[in-house]
Amino acid sequence: MSKGNYRYLIGTSLVAAIVLGACAGSGTIPSPTIMWPPLDVESPGAVAWVGEFSEVKPGGMGRFFRAVAGEEQSNSRWSFRRPTAVAVHGRRIAVVDGGSGSVVLTDTDGRHASALDLPGGFLPVSVAVSKDGAVWFVADGPTGEVRRFDDQGRAAGLVRAQGEITRCGGLAAARNGDLLLTDVDAGEILRLAPDGKVLARAGGRGIEPGQFNRPTAVLEAPDGTVWVLDALNFRVQHLDSRLRHLGHFGTHGDGSGHLALPRGLAVDPDGHLYVSDAQFDLIQLFDPDGRLLLTVGRRGDGDGEFWSPAGLAFDSFGTLVVADAGNRRVQVLEYSRRRSGS
Repeated sequence: MSKGNYRYLIGTSLVAAIVLGACAGSGTIPSPTIMWPPLDVESPGAVAWVGEFSEVKPGGMGRFFRAVAGEEQSNSRWSFRRPTAVAVHGRRIAVVDGGSGSVVLTDTDGRHASALDLPGGFLPVSVAVSKDGAVWFVADGPTGEVRRFDDQGRAAGLVRAQGEITRCGGLAAARNGDLLLTDVDAGEILRLAPDGKVLARAGGRGIEPGQFNRPTAVLEAPDGTVWVLDALNFRVQHLDSRLRHLGHFGTHGDGSGHLALPRGLAVDPDGHLYVSDAQFDLIQLFDPDGRLLLTVGRRGDGDGEFWSPAGLAFDSFGTLVVADAGNRRVQVLEYSRRRSGS
């Protein structure tokens, strides 16, 4: 098979085409490495590009977005500088903009936006949403402090104060109301009760199963187990609900299925794992056993293309939101499971 890039068209029920295949890397992946869906694996479905936005507009509460240094802003729009983390529920998306230290709650089209009222000195690193979409959570990177906001973006209390964590990397909301956090410096994973009490704590710096080296993204799978992106061990670890090690997959490299600079982690409604890679500039889709099923995207600024993709988030309806950090935008895609017999 010759070297190249592959664009697959999907059904007319979806709104656009997606770049499914390959990335020769625009200088980031050494030749002759080629990234594409493996031919001996049946795709679980398709991912289609739906839209993207790089600026958001106030609505409803009509809040004034504070200016970003070096960019002229107004109360009619606000432009992202470096979106790094996202959470989604239905049509509502929360975006952490690492370039300005802000968190914006908006719709999937970038409208009806409001900025969360964060205290001075708060440096948001991750965001999560409750199962019913009524509560949004934001974690402070340096302290691990977690704050709660209602569905309109209004401050609704402190979940967890400072202490007991050295540096937060990832945050996720479990279906029962618990929160999951990663401590990137200590290499630990925490499970918190809704009142902030530590229910379980596991891990530690290292390379053995159940140990972590800079764990970043964390999430709860549809079956209630927990997945963690163990970034500098170049793997994804699988834990049970009490944070006990179940297994892992992944290895460092520059070929299909390898991880080079993993940044984001998400799970679709069917339990497939998605890992964004800021060196390959694409998203790889794995089954729970770590088998590569397909890749999404390539380097670029077109529809379904990425530059240093970071945070990922799925909702229960199959909407995938990507923090396309290098392109200063958020992309919205849609997962559609494979039809029987197709």
